Amino acid sequence: MGECIPRQAAIWLCLGERMKIDFRLPTRMLPGVMLFVLLWSVSLSAPSLSGQAERGKDPNTLAEQAQAALKARDYGLAIERLKELARAVPKVGEVHANLCIAYYSSGQFAEAAGECRTALGLKPGLANAHYFLGASLAEGGYCKEALPYLEKDFQRVTDKSLKRIIGTDALRCHMDSSETDRAIDLDRSLAHQYPDDPEILYLTAHLFSNLSASASQHLLAVGPGSYQFHRMNAEVLEIQGKLDDAMAEFRKVLEINPHVAGIHYAIGMLLVQQGPASLGKAREEFEAELKTDPGNAAAEFELGKIAASLRDKDEALAHLQRATRLNPDLVAAQIALGEAYVSAGRVQEALAPLERAVAVAPGNPTAHYRLAFVYRRLGRAQEAAQQLALYRKSEKGILQTRQKIRSGVAGGSEGESKDD
Repeated sequence: MGECIPRQAAIWLCLGERMKIDFRLPTRMLPGVMLFVLLWSVSLSAPSLSGQAERGKDPNTLAEQAQAALKARDYGLAIERLKELARAVPKVGEVHANLCIAYYSSGQFAEAAGECRTALGLKPGLANAHYFLGASLAEGGYCKEALPYLEKDFQRVTDKSLKRIIGTDALRCHMDSSETDRAIDLDRSLAHQYPDDPEILYLTAHLFSNLSASASQHLLAVGPGSYQFHRMNAEVLEIQGKLDDAMAEFRKVLEINPHVAGIHYAIGMLLVQQGPASLGKAREEFEAELKTDPGNAAAEFELGKIAASLRDKDEALAHLQRATRLNPDLVAAQIALGEAYVSAGRVQEALAPLERAVAVAPGNPTAHYRLAFVYRRLGRAQEAAQQLALYRKSEKGILQTRQKIRSGVAGGSEGESKDD
């Protein structure tokens, strides 16, 4: 048999002409990485390796015992049998590659790296030994040595599960080495190939959290009196629920630079949270925002909402129409405009913004419900029924997602399985 090649989920490692050892992906977990379940398929129909074996136990017997140990996930016993096999046939690179993977799966990364190096010394073309050498070095904390292997292997490995292991190891190493540009590029590639992988999502959040913290510290060091620093501080205070303190920080921004876009809008939104008594002041802030930034669709939308709450239908329509012209994809504004048209008795005109809303956000239940109402008012019963069905479907999807989140936070899986 020639050079071993990955096939489907298996990694085939060759032992001469007669013996094939099949390593499949593991169930056992080590920190941050899903490992391989080792499962061997050993052909013993004819004598194998007899010409290469030194005096001692029969190599096929040792391989069979190692297979049984691996199936039982008894990595210690499997390693002992593989070590004996390596002593019996010391010049077969594939045996050392197998031992490398067994060590790797048991979390003994230094030993794994040593065996993979031996395997590559005996047979440089063993791709799997190359793959697991990089992974073992990375897991063992030797990122500088690991990265040349990981970067090369990530580009060439075809097995998706192994590619994920190599990619996440490389990403961690880039992050630990503060190689930000490379980390971002690799993270984009991983996110594209594994968009719903929890580990990669965690690493993405960790990567950009680190970048945010680093930039914030640098901003504090170089511009503690800058309006950018006060704006960042205000946003943090808002997240913490300290609304009065946040408002004070936003006002400091305007004291330093009264022309910064978005600040009057942010203050207005804080005032909206204070309740109906503050809507007048909020309106002043949104109007001030439009003087600074006439293209702020969100400010127009908020003014339209305030006018609607005061039952000023004409002013509400004017603001909402401007908001949707400035940003046709602002779904909440399109829905509000449709409602304003209905409230003004202009039901036919409500169709366009509501149809735009469901096109932009097909999972938005409110948009489907409002559009169903308009279709029914216009005598389009079939289309109304379709929108009501979509409303129920999207509403159910949201409820199921919330239930999954609650179940996940609580650490249970029963709710998830029921929803699935």
